[in-house]
Amino acid sequence: MSKFLSYIHNLRGVAILFVVGVHAHGFDQQTTKVFDAIFDPSEGNGTVLFLFIGGFLFQYLTHNHFDYRKYIETKFKVIILPYLIISIPLIIIRIYTNFESLALPANFDDWSVTRQIVFYIFTGTHMPPFWFITTIILVYLTAPLLHVLDRKNFYQYVFPLFVLLFFFTYRPLHNANPFLSYIHFVPVYMAGMCASFYKERILANSRVILALSAFVYLAITIIDVGAGANFSRDLRFEDVLYKGTIAFNVYALKVLMLCMMLLCLVYEIRKKEMPLIEMLGNYSFGIFFVHYAFISISGKIVEISGVTIDFSLPVFVISYLFILLASTVTVYFVKRITGKYSRYLIGS
Repeated sequence: MSKFLSYIHNLRGVAILFVVGVHAHGFDQQTTKVFDAIFDPSEGNGTVLFLFIGGFLFQYLTHNHFDYRKYIETKFKVIILPYLIISIPLIIIRIYTNFESLALPANFDDWSVTRQIVFYIFTGTHMPPFWFITTIILVYLTAPLLHVLDRKNFYQYVFPLFVLLFFFTYRPLHNANPFLSYIHFVPVYMAGMCASFYKERILANSRVILALSAFVYLAITIIDVGAGANFSRDLRFEDVLYKGTIAFNVYALKVLMLCMMLLCLVYEIRKKEMPLIEMLGNYSFGIFFVHYAFISISGKIVEISGVTIDFSLPVFVISYLFILLASTVTVYFVKRITGKYSRYLIGS
């Protein structure tokens, strides 16, 4: 049996489109409202999709045989090592250029350089998307436990409790606590595992599941945009821990519906030629690692030039396409220049 699933590979290409979209923000108020509903910064549609895909592939590839040493060596080479290579010079720049971020502790400037470096590495706060890397590393470290849980009884009787955990928790404040991110998001990874475990049943009914999940997803989106509900967008995990806040996270339900909807969609169109999506699937982690650099650089250029930009829909589209194209071209040339070693540098 082939271990390559083309529809999951294409889903990875779709996921990176969401990742770039949620970070290429700066809209006017009305455009913000619409794009928040589509790209959903509350849960981060792109990163949730990556977690879902990761769980799906983990179950698919390791259900019958799991070599943890080989698994962690691979993850170190293609995820952790690129993260460190990209992070170290960036962290040095952050430390010596008076970098300011709401994610940093109030007395951060009083810390020693070594302590600051360690904090950045373990939280990913030196680059907004990097919270995901520090969280997924915790998933990798707990992979043996996840493998043990990969059983029918777990999915039937215990997994629903983890889904409830996801529905009543939120992302931590400023994405600055990887442990809280792990607790909140590991149910999504498990959802991917569950989808893989039952993939024959799910894919056999893909059209029905696609229709139902799309209905729920669109209904929440329409209510959110049309009625201005803003359900639980401002809540954080700390509100649950320190204030005892109990509120249903509608955006958590919405993003799980998105995962199922897109899984069934890419399966339904799996026989169609989609070279762009396939290429984005190949380049996805590389684009993830480099895209925010172009966002930061372009933002600095605009700031220095003194130009005021109204981030309306047309401007967003131009900005989005520029960042996506620049990131893709960068990954292409890095791969061409470094060959097989590119995976150790940028994950692709």
